[in-house]
Amino acid sequence: MDGSSVVPIDRARRIRLVLTDVDGVLTSSQVIYDADGVRLRAFSTRDGAAIQWLAQCGIPVGFISALDDLSTRKRGEDLGVQELHLGPQDKLATLHSILERLGMQSEEVAYFGDDLMDLSVLMTVGFPVCPSDAAVEVQAACSLVLPQKGGEGFFRAAAEFILKAHGRWDAIVARYRPPMEGRSV
Repeated sequence: MDGSSVVPIDRARRIRLVLTDVDGVLTSSQVIYDADGVRLRAFSTRDGAAIQWLAQCGIPVGFISALDDLSTRKRGEDLGVQELHLGPQDKLATLHSILERLGMQSEEVAYFGDDLMDLSVLMTVGFPVCPSDAAVEVQAACSLVLPQKGGEGFFRAAAEFILKAHGRWDAIVARYRPPMEGRSV
């Protein structure tokens, strides 16, 4: 934890934008190559649902990944990710560019990261969050360290935390429950 007196739920309530690293957050930190040398990744459908729920609740999601990869680009496009920044080596400069363009303050941004390349962004945003298998230095900089590992439901858990802080989670769950009429208890 970063030692701040502001508890994670208070930080989460301020969030208007979620930005995330990809490898080690939305995927495991492993990269698989096929016989033709094409990089392959496995993305969680549960994380994808969480990305869409955040956007539906007015909290857009963006990817900031140092690796510009076709599979990541395709996944972002399939999910309607508004901020797709693949390839920047300076993630902090990318963050500042996004903030300036959107007219936001860093306190209104959550960032999910797992490794040293994410550290400067994590130390700048209002709600830094990481998975349990993140680098020790990253964990120390985060307001919230979740028990899930990267690529294993971490994004979903972090998104749920934010949506609950915004009072939106119960309405999302209610969409998937059958109507109460005619049901015996």
